[in-house]
Amino acid sequence: MIVITAVLFDLNVVLATWTVVLVVPLLVGFSIWFHRASEAGYLLSRDRIANVLADLSESLYGIRVVTANNRQRRNITNHRHVVGAYRDANFFTGRVNAVYGPATIMIGILGQALLLGIGGDMYLRHQLTLGVLVAFFLYLNRFFQPIQLLVQQYNSLQQGRSSVIRLRELLETPPSVDERADATQLPTIEGRITFEHVSFGYDPTRPVLEDVNLEIAPGESVAFVGPTGAGKSTLAKLANRFYDPTQGRVLVDGVDVRTVTLRSLRSQLGVVPQEPFLFAGSIRTNLRFGRTGITDADIDEAVDVVGLGDLIERLPLGLDTVVHERGQTLSSGERQLLALARAFLARPRVLILDEATSSLDLRSETIIERALDRLLEGRSAILIAHRLTTAQRADRIVVIDEGGVLEVGTPSELIAKAGAYAAMYEAWLASGGRDATRGANP
Repeated sequence: MIVITAVLFDLNVVLATWTVVLVVPLLVGFSIWFHRASEAGYLLSRDRIANVLADLSESLYGIRVVTANNRQRRNITNHRHVVGAYRDANFFTGRVNAVYGPATIMIGILGQALLLGIGGDMYLRHQLTLGVLVAFFLYLNRFFQPIQLLVQQYNSLQQGRSSVIRLRELLETPPSVDERADATQLPTIEGRITFEHVSFGYDPTRPVLEDVNLEIAPGESVAFVGPTGAGKSTLAKLANRFYDPTQGRVLVDGVDVRTVTLRSLRSQLGVVPQEPFLFAGSIRTNLRFGRTGITDADIDEAVDVVGLGDLIERLPLGLDTVVHERGQTLSSGERQLLALARAFLARPRVLILDEATSSLDLRSETIIERALDRLLEGRSAILIAHRLTTAQRADRIVVIDEGGVLEVGTPSELIAKAGAYAAMYEAWLASGGRDATRGANP
């Protein structure tokens, strides 16, 4: 286009000037409009297709709940609305393309017609020869051909650009916890965890924890108990540095966790969540997830320690049996046992168990507790528990409520103290809870 523009000016300055003054500004103006309108349309389309896939995935994952509550028609109607919104976004981009493409063609045709009129008048006035006029329009036609090609490519560019923008927004999202540039490697730890004047809130205006001071000795197991939302899981997340305290420090063996690399910290802290996540693949693959270099002998040891032998024997392919996404083919207790075995194989110095037995029946709970006894040997542990049966197995119990630590002590000390834990303990027994210290139901 640059070369042809130079040739046009060489053939006739007047006609070339009219070309630049009349055609180019209109094309530039339409291109700017198309850039803004199509960008908004394609970004909206990307958001809407994400909503379609999310709604479909949610409905399929919760199909049993949907069916049990006779909500099929409601979900179908809702999905039609979501798909309709995606369709509307596509209609919008389609209308933008329908305007921009033909408009550029129209500008080219009308521009050539106008220039033909101007050139013809100049020929009649003997200001231009016929040969120059023909050559000018042949070059002018070549001038508009790449413009039409650019229009088509620009549309494809905008489609791809909208996807890149969304990916870039995702990749540029700052992590809630960032690693310092001068972070050091955390050496092998003994397992001492210290909360030093720790305050934290997910919403800065509503603190969950305020001025918490607590120390967990190496090899000691500590149970966090208290009402829902008191901050038990939050303390464990601060220890694993999923979040940073707004005030105070969290220390591991006297080292501020904010000064060490996340990899060196989390490689020595094992987490077993309330709802263990299993990936689509074999049981063997899931067990090896926590650490590289795990041998078959290590897996056999974990199976024995955690008590997975009966489960493995029942499965058709043993350890090579494939579990579906999220481990839906296994029961809650079986998934929990696999999570404990995975934690055992990771060889953490500190173990964090978040409500590990809250959704289990009595038999499964007993199996899990036997596995915990083996798993906790020689390790520091944080047990977040609603069931006091689990809490009673800890060396110390920490009662958390009202944004801080209410009581700390051994189970017998807290019961004798007749405070918050004693009240929880009595309510637990009254509801039919099992006292682990006596090994029977009251």
